[in-house]
Amino acid sequence: MKIAISCSNYIFGEGLKKLIEDDRDIQVVGVFNGGNGSLQDVKEILKLKPDIFLVDFSATSNILLCLPEDIIGANRPKILLIGDRSLSLLADRELKDLIIKGVVGILPPGADSDLLKKVLKAVFSGEMWLDRSTLTKLFSSTGEPAGNSTLAKREKEIVAHICQGYRNKEIAQKLNISEQTVKSHCNRIYKKLGVTDRLQLALYSYKIHPFNSKV
Repeated sequence: MKIAISCSNYIFGEGLKKLIEDDRDIQVVGVFNGGNGSLQDVKEILKLKPDIFLVDFSATSNILLCLPEDIIGANRPKILLIGDRSLSLLADRELKDLIIKGVVGILPPGADSDLLKKVLKAVFSGEMWLDRSTLTKLFSSTGEPAGNSTLAKREKEIVAHICQGYRNKEIAQKLNISEQTVKSHCNRIYKKLGVTDRLQLALYSYKIHPFNSKV
């Protein structure tokens, strides 16, 4: 995976590069000063075609504001936010807005290098990474779930594993079924509950059947 690091403090960005560049699965394509980001700066970063923007909290707003509007869908880089103490001051709507604009994961302030690498690989594979406190904020800004269908026992098991952060392959191993079967169950679950992704599923599940979850 290709990672572009954008931090308000360039030295901090260089430090992050050193923490992750020893992993063979990760290639850091550039370190940028995101504190004074501009549309031109972001365009230069996009030329490197990063899979993920690793961005500190201070630089996040600049990156989100400067991403060209035509960079959407599969062409839009995933944004992993490095959380700090300021994260707790975000209003519920502000946090939800970050997710809507492209933030696919928020690294908690106490994270170490091992967790950083784990989260990078998770979001690269299509997962979202949000800790319990972040999810709680999102719950408060989300309306009542639309679906009211009853899930089968196997479907509930899969939902529980998804909300604990397990990938389809890991769920298949735990339940002794094929990965394709897991995907089929997920499609039926999404259709039954009227959700479109794992974030919405986690929010729905917490409201209906709260359990200790981490996405």
